[in-house]
Amino acid sequence: MASTTRRPRPERRQPRRRTIRRRPAARRRPPARRVWRRALSRGNRSLTLGIVAVVLLFVGDFLGRHPGVLAALLALLGLGGVVVAALWGRGQYRRWRQDGHGQLPGGIEQWRELSPDGFEHAVARLCRRDGCTRVEVLGGANDRAGDVRARTPDGRWLLVQCKRYGETKRVPSEVLYQVNGTYRESHRCDLAAVVTTSSFTSSAVDWNSDLDQPLRLFGSRQLLAWAQQQGPAPWE
Repeated sequence: MASTTRRPRPERRQPRRRTIRRRPAARRRPPARRVWRRALSRGNRSLTLGIVAVVLLFVGDFLGRHPGVLAALLALLGLGGVVVAALWGRGQYRRWRQDGHGQLPGGIEQWRELSPDGFEHAVARLCRRDGCTRVEVLGGANDRAGDVRARTPDGRWLLVQCKRYGETKRVPSEVLYQVNGTYRESHRCDLAAVVTTSSFTSSAVDWNSDLDQPLRLFGSRQLLAWAQQQGPAPWE
């Protein structure tokens, strides 16, 4: 009679997974020394210093025997210093003028030469000149469509958006949308104006004329008339 007992099956061994060894990240090599430092050993440095000292002594002895040459060199050095100081001062003065300081610009080209911040400060100066108080420059990344905020002589609050543009670039209607949407709620102002060194697009002018309380649009002509006290201010 055959046996009914079954032999246990041998366990199957799972193949070993081949482990992949990762190579450690290569260390960054320290920056190589400069060629001239590597080339100069201690002995070479001492020799170089000695040569420099001898040259300086020779030059000093030569200048001591020839005072005229020394005087000419000193005069050239002084003249070079004066020229450098004059050029540096001229550049500083130009930046100072571009930032809206000094005398107000006379022509429209001078207004366009101002920096964006300088144009805002110059408009703020016009507001102070004509009797506004508590004038504040708000220009920046989060100005919420307002650059200058001031209290007019009749007690109202005015918000001015300044756009320093070239002659060919005109202020679009999108700028007016932003100003009209923020000057009451965000800035708590009673009226708003957009002052530019250029002009406005026809769509911007048409859209502004349909408002119940239109914005005061000051193009290049109105700006010059205001600056030269030959025309009204934005709040008048």
